[in-house]
Amino acid sequence: MMLNPKDYIADWPDMPHPNFSAWLGDLAVRWGDKTAIFYRSGKQKEFTRWSFTRLAEESRRIGRGLLAAGLSKGDRVALWSENRPEWIAVWLGAAIAGLVIVPIDFLVSEDECSNILKLTGAKAFFYSGRKREYAADLLSRGIPAAVRVCISQEGDNFFEAFGTDAGEQKLPATEEIAGTDPVSIVFTSGTTGFAKGVTLSHQAILANANAAIRSLRAYPWDIFINVLPLHHTYPTTCSFVSPLSVGAATIIVEKLVGKVVIDDIRDAGGTFLIAVPLLYDKVKAGIEHGYKALPGILRAILDPLRKIALEKAKKGNYQFGQRVFKFIRKKAGLGSIRIMVAGGGPLNPKTADFFDSLGFNIVHGYGMSENGPLISVSTPWHKNNVSVGLPVKYTDVKIIDKNEEGIGEIIVKSPSIMLGYYENPEATAAMFTPDGYLKTGDLGFIDDQGFIYISGRAKNLIVSSGGKNVYPEEIETHFDGSRAIAEMLVVGRREPDYGGEEIFAVTVPNFETLQQDYPDRELDDAFLRGLIKKEIEDVNRTLPGYKKISDFTIRRKPFEKNAQQKIRRFMYKSYEEPKK
Repeated sequence: MMLNPKDYIADWPDMPHPNFSAWLGDLAVRWGDKTAIFYRSGKQKEFTRWSFTRLAEESRRIGRGLLAAGLSKGDRVALWSENRPEWIAVWLGAAIAGLVIVPIDFLVSEDECSNILKLTGAKAFFYSGRKREYAADLLSRGIPAAVRVCISQEGDNFFEAFGTDAGEQKLPATEEIAGTDPVSIVFTSGTTGFAKGVTLSHQAILANANAAIRSLRAYPWDIFINVLPLHHTYPTTCSFVSPLSVGAATIIVEKLVGKVVIDDIRDAGGTFLIAVPLLYDKVKAGIEHGYKALPGILRAILDPLRKIALEKAKKGNYQFGQRVFKFIRKKAGLGSIRIMVAGGGPLNPKTADFFDSLGFNIVHGYGMSENGPLISVSTPWHKNNVSVGLPVKYTDVKIIDKNEEGIGEIIVKSPSIMLGYYENPEATAAMFTPDGYLKTGDLGFIDDQGFIYISGRAKNLIVSSGGKNVYPEEIETHFDGSRAIAEMLVVGRREPDYGGEEIFAVTVPNFETLQQDYPDRELDDAFLRGLIKKEIEDVNRTLPGYKKISDFTIRRKPFEKNAQQKIRRFMYKSYEEPKK
């Protein structure tokens, strides 16, 4: 029976803010000196804490400084930096000044950054101390950014000095910024190889945060852990805007290193972990290693309890596992975590089951930048670890162009949908159906309860010589957790004689675990090929004929990935060429 949104979405009043100016003003009044941001870098033992009051003051100073420097409504402000509190202040400062922030992936090349600056005509450029040489060279690159500010506390133009002499500059009144005004342009790394600027409005991002909060029930006493690059819509909406919206704090983790993450969670008392599946796979491997080291007699007692905890979690009762396995979570440094959220890519159901069996309470979400990003998410009370959850508030999801199995393209309509791709009307038009639904490009289906399932990307679809549709991501998940294979890319390799495609796998060996399991043999080509061949054969025995991997190759270098750790598939089209 189809679930009613009232069954799983909190009946809380919607956030009333029409834009970020009203939002920030309200937060500063309501939460004042309460900590909004925890951050520490290098060898800092104590956290630097920013209160809601300080965040508002710093953001207003930046906003005034930009307007005093001659920027006007709608001008673009580029931001190229690692995660830090100043990043959030620059983002908000531009927003409340009626400007448009352009956050840039810190990992892109200088040439790619230059392309974005030129394309958007950014009039201000805030940058990391590690990019000072690049910033000093902008004019020679043909980029006349009038305002250049280093957000590290070094050099002549740095964050703490900017805007201090603009105290008389007025910021726009709240009513002067429309909810439909653009606030952010996010350039997707995507899987197409062509950077498109997703333009989001004030109301789009706020509506998405509103929906996220009501599905997952965030509270003022929560402390979110932000481990993802803030330039992407997923952490911007879910790890920055959402927690602050309810008076919760966010920990900005300096770098994605296991010990740093665990130490920050333990020392700040983090409760709400939002990350990509890759991180959860790594955490799982560490906990699993420790669990297997427990005495056999103890595991014999715990294993049945884990099965009970998992079954109860699937029915919405995660408290049993939390109580029974509290000692394991504490030993892992995650004792304060009350919920884990996975997004930005497919979460292996086995990984989700693993965490649920130990009382971690993990949920899986689905979204895309063009929708601000959240489309659906499981909740602790309505779980299905195979699916990507239920539609969030005010979000309508449909399946079009279904095949005989009921699988078709997922389309969505919500208040969070983008205004369009920046100055690219043709690409924008191609993303929408005639009745205004956003085409996700993902293939999937919806079950009779309303849970959404992803089968793969339309562009990645493999068609066998027998006309069968094969979703490469589905095959790749069978190798998650392999000790022999670290990464796999499944492609369709054209069969000239038959007109279809054969299933071909490109594998990257897991040299770290192979060195542990087979010392001195991990670099032996023949041994490696035999080991990987056996794993593929084992998986093939579980697959129908048209999904079996027919051949494979070994690649010794990891695949290039985007910020969400998804393989940039477009870079590896050569593997699809027929065998010569």
